[in-house]
Amino acid sequence: MNRFIILLLVMSLLGCSKSVNIRLEPEVQMVLSMDTKEKISISKKDEIYVLLDTWLLENTTGWYATSGRYPGGVYVKSGNNGIQITESQVIIYSTIQSKPTALYIHDIEKGQLNAIMTFAK
Repeated sequence: MNRFIILLLVMSLLGCSKSVNIRLEPEVQMVLSMDTKEKISISKKDEIYVLLDTWLLENTTGWYATSGRYPGGVYVKSGNNGIQITESQVIIYSTIQSKPTALYIHDIEKGQLNAIMTFAK
């Protein structure tokens, strides 16, 4: 009976993750959450762009539905999506409406995308 309950729990946890396939537009705007007035344009020729686009391509699975707002990090606007990178998470927002809405979240190893945050400073 215990094995059955454990199997059910594992299956329900695995069933909650989503597959998200987001690619960056050819040119995107990056802002620090602390200073939203300063925008940094990055494109395919920038190392930081390649780092984020590659990470998104390699991490299409393991996303979880979310809502709310997350503090800190760097925010990248690309088409109808916003991508927030913090020390431990990547959050995907829909930017179709006037206020961005968090849709998905993916945990990352602390510091895994630190180069993006360092670049924006």
